[in-house]
Amino acid sequence: MFRLIFDYIKRHKWLYLLVAVTLIIYDATLLLPTQIIQRMVDILTKNELTQAILVQEMTLLLLVTVLNYATAFIWHLKLFQASVNFKFDMQQRAFKKLVTMRTPFYEKFRSGDVMTRFSTDVDGLMEMVGYGLMIVVYAGGMLAFIIPTMFFIDWKISLVALLPMLFMTLCIFFIGRKQDKAIDANREAVAQLNNEVLEVIEGIRVTRAYSKKATQKAQFQARTKQLAQGGDRITSLQSLYNPLATVCLGLSTIFVLLMGAQAVRAGQLTLGQVIALQLYVGSLLEPFWTLADFILVYQTGKTSFEKLQELIETGDDLEADGSKEIAELSSISFKNYSFSYPQAERASLQDINWTLKAGQTVGIVGKTGSGKTTLVRQFLRQYPIGQGNFFINHQSVLDFKRSSIEEKIGYVPQEHILFSRSVGENIALGKVASSSEEIEQAIATAAFSQDLKRMSDGLDTMIGERGVSISGGQKQRISIARAFLREPDLLILDDSLSAVDARTERQIIQNIQKERAGKTNVIVTHRLSAVNHADWVLVLDEGRIVEEGRPADLLAQRGWYYEQYQRQQSQEGGE
Repeated sequence: MFRLIFDYIKRHKWLYLLVAVTLIIYDATLLLPTQIIQRMVDILTKNELTQAILVQEMTLLLLVTVLNYATAFIWHLKLFQASVNFKFDMQQRAFKKLVTMRTPFYEKFRSGDVMTRFSTDVDGLMEMVGYGLMIVVYAGGMLAFIIPTMFFIDWKISLVALLPMLFMTLCIFFIGRKQDKAIDANREAVAQLNNEVLEVIEGIRVTRAYSKKATQKAQFQARTKQLAQGGDRITSLQSLYNPLATVCLGLSTIFVLLMGAQAVRAGQLTLGQVIALQLYVGSLLEPFWTLADFILVYQTGKTSFEKLQELIETGDDLEADGSKEIAELSSISFKNYSFSYPQAERASLQDINWTLKAGQTVGIVGKTGSGKTTLVRQFLRQYPIGQGNFFINHQSVLDFKRSSIEEKIGYVPQEHILFSRSVGENIALGKVASSSEEIEQAIATAAFSQDLKRMSDGLDTMIGERGVSISGGQKQRISIARAFLREPDLLILDDSLSAVDARTERQIIQNIQKERAGKTNVIVTHRLSAVNHADWVLVLDEGRIVEEGRPADLLAQRGWYYEQYQRQQSQEGGE
């Protein structure tokens, strides 16, 4: 943590040097009014006050006040500007990491946990860089100025007066340790609450459909109660500070007055010096308090740093990225290829031997859980590659940059990810700086034009988070239009026609045949009607290719494909 902070300070050394200098000047100006008061009291007791002395001391006090205000403004502004910039840098660094990570990374961190680390923990580290550094310089400077000055006046009285302050610091340290544990527990409760709220929002329709509102409400109340109890414990510990400070300051005041009065009677000190000692004791309260508070800030910052470091340093277990760029996808092939998901007991793909050639349209069919989606996800490099050989353009897939592969692929997944933006903005994500004509063409190819006309604001219609305000078929076609807009070398539709009717499906397939003639397409589906035009069809079962060939040849083989085709034809005829 200290290395991270030191590196940041080093990059902004002139800014932090300005902060340090102005803070030290600020600390020094806090002592000068006390010294002015000391001189004025001694002058008054000697009955030596004149108009000239009064004007001189008041002018000096005014100048000190102005200097104090100016330096306070500068260090406060610059220090906390720097801490906000540090927060920005950390969030940028974390976000860059998040957008480059693949699926295994997100299986290690839940969304609510990522949000907590991204916000609460970044704030905790920002406090260390801002408020924490301020404490070190401010409190250190105050103590460095005040304590020697007090000892110069009378070291015995000063030593006795400091004892309650030291006791207060120790007490705050131990209270702070308990408070730190309470804060950690509260932080975990916040992360759990974030996770549950996200899950409820994302699954609100399922919650309603299964009449689970009461259950979810009870769980939420339990979580919020746990959070409130944690907050109460933190508050109860925090409430110990003020009484403790009041008692310790009172004891120091008593010691100074008792011993100071004796010293004045003995002629060892002047009244002004005793008053100055008392004022210095009062001034020591905040530095000791903030130093004790620094312990809490440090502990919180340390915990936040560890959480952020874990997020930033955790990888997705993928192999090192390749260095080659792909000009075009001429072929993708698997030879004796097998793949297992992390922590899975058995392989999801086994002994896959298949070559996808440029310009082909390939259908992938099979039972639910047969490995269809797993196979096409290999193209996207979401997981470490499995055993066997996986080639692109007759070279190992590991030789190529993952980003170079992604640029050539348009993927429409089963779960349609839409954002809380307009229809047009969701489609335009497929291609940067796309024209309105290109968007309209993509919409027409996805057979979405008629639906769009019925929407109140057309392309500007807001669809809500994850497209909550539109139907499943409309979500699918917006996702398909986004992929069409990209004009990829390889288009993958992963069961992306399941929510549209047979007529719309035929229209989309016809558009694919027309608009993507000569381009490579992979269609994963349960409906065989979606692939009867394909150049080649794979039939998967338990992760293996059990049938493959042209649709007509598979029908002639009278295997699973033939049986499924007959079943679906009879169902469509019955409807």
